[in-house]
Amino acid sequence: MRLTSLILLTGLVGVGMRATAEGPSELSGARTTSWPNGSPREAATYSDGLRDGLCQRWHADGKARAKGHYQDGQMVNEWRFYDQEGVLDSARSGVYEAGKRVSPLSL
Repeated sequence: MRLTSLILLTGLVGVGMRATAEGPSELSGARTTSWPNGSPREAATYSDGLRDGLCQRWHADGKARAKGHYQDGQMVNEWRFYDQEGVLDSARSGVYEAGKRVSPLSL
């Protein structure tokens, strides 16, 4: 029973949940995830289980992958995406509102 509970709680923490005395609750605060090689994968802030604030992502080799902001779990404002070589991906980068790209970046 203890091992099963530990596995269950570990799984919940891994998907953005945290356990409290009252049971599992949604994640709030800063969270950083890593690639299997130990390099950072994503650094984001959560509020009530949703990304809210600055979010940065990296490729497994440590190069930038994306940077932008979330509001209530949806991409907003300026987002920049980069390919494996670190080159700006202009097809995905741009200004976002409510999770949808509404215009390209002004370079």
